[in-house]
Amino acid sequence: MNIKNSTLVVFVTDASREIKKTKKYTALCDKNNFRIKYVNTDDFWIKKIEHAINIKDTKKRYSYIYDTVCDYIDKQYLDCNYCDFKDDVCIYFREKGETNHKNGCCYADFRDGICEHFENKSCNIKSISCKLYSCPLLRDNGINFKMRDIPIIKYFFSIRQKYYIKYSFFKPKVYVMNKLMEYKKK
Repeated sequence: MNIKNSTLVVFVTDASREIKKTKKYTALCDKNNFRIKYVNTDDFWIKKIEHAINIKDTKKRYSYIYDTVCDYIDKQYLDCNYCDFKDDVCIYFREKGETNHKNGCCYADFRDGICEHFENKSCNIKSISCKLYSCPLLRDNGINFKMRDIPIIKYFFSIRQKYYIKYSFFKPKVYVMNKLMEYKKK
């Protein structure tokens, strides 16, 4: 690590070790108005963390992180086809024999049916809480997204912010963003 032209240059030999230093690097860069540049890596999370640290406006930084996490989880679900929808019924409800239970987790009996944000077979909001949810079948098969496993959440948000992110089901991004700003680290 060295500083050159107001840029903290970090030579990466072990991505997981550098990721663990995210809070330290963020504080250093924010305090001194430095940018950060990780070199010698193409690690997905390192590149996302680099971009986030270089966003100096807190609200824009949080928005970038929020969108990044939502896009990452969406991509994982789509690429791996975890829910295995057939005729709008996921594998969990097909295995339970409940083929009238359409649209998987977006349908909730306690909400009197389909989520109000579900339109044209997709969600019209970004909700990290909803995306982090895994049904019992997926959890039994080891598919369970946890915030502690997503470094860009783990190292940028306080415990209170993480709690709010985790339990703000069915809330649009703008609502969650306001709470993140309200609970931001001082």
